[in-house]
Amino acid sequence: MDCEWSKRTSDFLKMTLAKDYTSVSYALRVEDELVAADALGWQDQPQQIKADERCTYNVASVSKIYCTAAVMVLVQRGLIDLDTPVVEYVPEFTMLDEDYKKITVRHLLNHASGLPGTQWKGFSVTALTKRDYDEEVLNYLANSHLKAKPGEYSVYCNDGFTLAEIVVARVSGQRYSDFLRENITGPIQADSTRTIEDRNPDFPLVHEKAKPAELLLVEGAGGLTTSMIDLCKFGQLFLSENPILSEASKQEMAKPQGVSFLAQDQKSPFYGLGWDTVCFSDPDFDLGEGVLRKGGNSFQFTSQLIIIPKYNAVLAISETHDCKIDVTQAALHILAQWLLQHKGISIYKRAQPIPPAVVEARSGIYLMPSAIATVAMQGAIAHFQDTPLKGQPYPWESYLRYDGQRWIANEKVSYFFAEAQGDEYLMSEMNGVCYPVAMKAKAFAPLSETWKQRLNHRYVVVNPTPEDLVIGEIMTGFSLEALPDFEGILVASFSGRQGSDVYSGGFDGSFIPAGENRGRGFLRTPCNGSRDLIDPYFFTQGEAELCEVASYRYQRTDTLPAYQGQAFADHPQTFRLDQPFDGTMSVPEGRRIMILDKDLNVVGDTLTDEQLKPAESGYLLLI
Repeated sequence: MDCEWSKRTSDFLKMTLAKDYTSVSYALRVEDELVAADALGWQDQPQQIKADERCTYNVASVSKIYCTAAVMVLVQRGLIDLDTPVVEYVPEFTMLDEDYKKITVRHLLNHASGLPGTQWKGFSVTALTKRDYDEEVLNYLANSHLKAKPGEYSVYCNDGFTLAEIVVARVSGQRYSDFLRENITGPIQADSTRTIEDRNPDFPLVHEKAKPAELLLVEGAGGLTTSMIDLCKFGQLFLSENPILSEASKQEMAKPQGVSFLAQDQKSPFYGLGWDTVCFSDPDFDLGEGVLRKGGNSFQFTSQLIIIPKYNAVLAISETHDCKIDVTQAALHILAQWLLQHKGISIYKRAQPIPPAVVEARSGIYLMPSAIATVAMQGAIAHFQDTPLKGQPYPWESYLRYDGQRWIANEKVSYFFAEAQGDEYLMSEMNGVCYPVAMKAKAFAPLSETWKQRLNHRYVVVNPTPEDLVIGEIMTGFSLEALPDFEGILVASFSGRQGSDVYSGGFDGSFIPAGENRGRGFLRTPCNGSRDLIDPYFFTQGEAELCEVASYRYQRTDTLPAYQGQAFADHPQTFRLDQPFDGTMSVPEGRRIMILDKDLNVVGDTLTDEQLKPAESGYLLLI
């Protein structure tokens, strides 16, 4: 595996992930070789345990392919016939409609059984308890009606695969999980791939943020947890000759098996046995014929398994929902980028590979009056990401398609680059109107020792007013930072209220020194791209260093007085909280209290909050 390529690919994928995401993992096999794999984010976010390639993800309905494979193994042994009624294998299976006796094993696997859909009780739990889940399922079905005659039409159905799981257990005489491990996952050394009741402790399960670990009891329909590397091993069975699945079994699974009475229905007829589709295509990529795809969606995860015969490739990906990405799109772009770089094959249909010279020239850091943006390119696409110095990066534009001249977001929005007067600009065209968005960062004269001494210090506002809404949202304080990799550029990284709709609660204003105590904004972007520049002025009063910038006055936090029960005065006061503040202080009419955390974010404001929460540390403003 090319670990360096995987890292670059992961860095590129990371640019598309939402703030505070938990985890996403992917793997890619080409020509029966693992060529890329990684896991990003956290296995346990609250405990700050990072995810790695050994972590498992609940792949939910991708489990249906494993269940189908288990059925086909028994078909190969002559123990199951796909067109035999289920009642012959599970005699205690019954329903309120007599037609249930006509449901065949094939109907279970092609979603044409007519079963209700999903038994939700026990679908997802937080702990394993002593229960007979098979009995619960059979009791639920015994009190249910069919929604259609068996074979009448296909509609996605979890119940069918739960019943198929029971068929496997009855026919094999084993627990379903044991049969799966002994006959499918064990022989391919997919040691992480287990049902929840049989989970392997050597492969930790990811869970989304502070949510409890998700345990899925619907083993055949959606109960497997696996690493993406091991999911790819399973996917390889459908591309290579192997002793587990015969060619006849794989061909049977890959036939269009779905049923529909609507002539216009272009999806239901292409259910395979287990597969969501046996002829997957995408308008952006040349994938060839016979592409198999199976997706899964649980209460915490979204997953995809894609088999692409034309390139002898297997793609596996799973994300926690808080990543907020299109996992199919992400996986296909990973394949496209790998084929382009390693095989010289472009599978892009609506995009052109970006020339290396263009990637080199146009990638990099671009500056706006209040933000820092990263432009990155790989293959035939570009990502734009907001990259605040103190906050979490988040996507601005993702998967922009290069058409040879511009990067296309949609039919109304595209981007390109321009040069003028020695500077480079990111340009946008929206609804037929072109305008500059940001200026590319460049180096300036090195910082003096005076400016270097100010770096990484924090400054908090000391002249707010009771009625000022702005100071409660943005500009409450800032830290002074050097822009990484660019000599001479300073950034006042302002804090505000987290989750604010104004500048997303932050403001990174860039400037360069204009002497030892003054700075000046240097962006020269017409239209809107250099509005609200900052010109900070630093000075001292006694032992305190202050800064006047953006019409407010700030003081360096390590020179603030400590709060020791002081009352309101006839002027605003800003204190350092060295001990807990209980939040119960009374506020005179026309006055205001603000509480900032240690990072200068607003966590309490009597102008907008009905009640202040206690604070262990941070800063207190009596306004």
